Amino acid sequence: MRSRSWIAVGALMVVVGACTSGSSGSAQTSSSTPAANDVLLLRTAAGALALETGSGSVITQQTGALASPDGSRLYTAEPTGGQTTVTTIDPATGDAIATETVDGVLEARAASLSGEAIALTAPRPPGIDEWTPIPRAHTMIAVTDPTGGGSLQRFRLDGNFEPEAFSVNDSQLFMIEYLPAEAPTAYRVTTLNLRDGDVYPVFGRFKTPPERMPGVRLRQSFDPKVDQLYTLYTNQPSAYLRSGSSYGGSSTYDDQWASGPNANDEVTFVHVLNLRDGWAYCAGMPRALWGQPAKAQAMVSSPDGRILYVVDSMKGIVTEMNTRTLKIVRTEHVDLGSGTGTQTAVVASPDGSTLYVASAADGAGVYTIDTDSLQVIGRWPMLGDVSDLRLSNDGARLYAAGDDQLSVLDAANGTLLNSVAARGVESILGVEAPSS
Repeated sequence: MRSRSWIAVGALMVVVGACTSGSSGSAQTSSSTPAANDVLLLRTAAGALALETGSGSVITQQTGALASPDGSRLYTAEPTGGQTTVTTIDPATGDAIATETVDGVLEARAASLSGEAIALTAPRPPGIDEWTPIPRAHTMIAVTDPTGGGSLQRFRLDGNFEPEAFSVNDSQLFMIEYLPAEAPTAYRVTTLNLRDGDVYPVFGRFKTPPERMPGVRLRQSFDPKVDQLYTLYTNQPSAYLRSGSSYGGSSTYDDQWASGPNANDEVTFVHVLNLRDGWAYCAGMPRALWGQPAKAQAMVSSPDGRILYVVDSMKGIVTEMNTRTLKIVRTEHVDLGSGTGTQTAVVASPDGSTLYVASAADGAGVYTIDTDSLQVIGRWPMLGDVSDLRLSNDGARLYAAGDDQLSVLDAANGTLLNSVAARGVESILGVEAPSS
């Protein structure tokens, strides 16, 4: 499975079933493209689910599950009698492929790319999502090999830390440190060296010292092509804004700061964390993207990893960032409807020529945008709002989640191929051909 999302998922209650093609809101109803029986890994309001799109049959559904960075594995952490059993699950088959038991009542918070390291912490209070800081003076983190390697490590850290991601070689655990620890108002990125157990600052790409930053996380996406984790943030303009971005970030904030009607808008920026070389960078987004609701914006990397696209369906804007220079290279206005909606999803075609954008701005629709011109070249109406999009590995089928169903579309023309009922689906974490 080759997901581009990095998302933790919680408890689950989902009902699925096969439906006929007549239930679609797509503009067309016939196609020569077969509705292949792909396996989709889904996130719902309550948890993780893997199902076959042809039959609608559930392969696996897990409570309290964490998805690996590439979506190829699920992890469950089940406390029993003062111990926690970590189970690794293949979502394509539903099979448990490894188990490891550790002392203590814990929950899974971050998994490595290799599948050989997982970070666990004490369970969060009920109703508190994974991106809301919990006031605390000390943090306990356990790191173990979920394949059964037996390399358990425990760390008691002074301060308020949240596991974020492992380095590519599993030697470091990147963490968000919330400041002040017992009354968080800002954060900075740190790293736990798993060899010596010490916490170190994460410097900027150009060796600039780290700074604390206010911000609220909106979206997150991992790109394996460049081993970079992108997090879309918003914050209120403050001393941080006026002094420039942290980690040697771009001068977008300073260049665009001015008094005026938008001077108090929340600032939008992308935090870039390189998991191979261990640097962080804050890339300021154009002022036109400031002050928008969390769901109004979405981002996706180009297939070669060289471009990060940020799309805002309320304002009808597409921004293109070069992931090597970390500079904004283009920003274009596009027609994505009336601008009254707040839901946006975006994926890129395998050849990089097309962006597929789901926008609830004009009721419900999927738009195609040419990446050369950054202009809309097509629109496929849907019956309901679309919460997420994902392409099959060959790029032939587009999966659209929303309104308690999954629509399977021909990616060439928007023709409906199939529809599967899936109650409570929020996002699609990955797509893979079924196991033979």
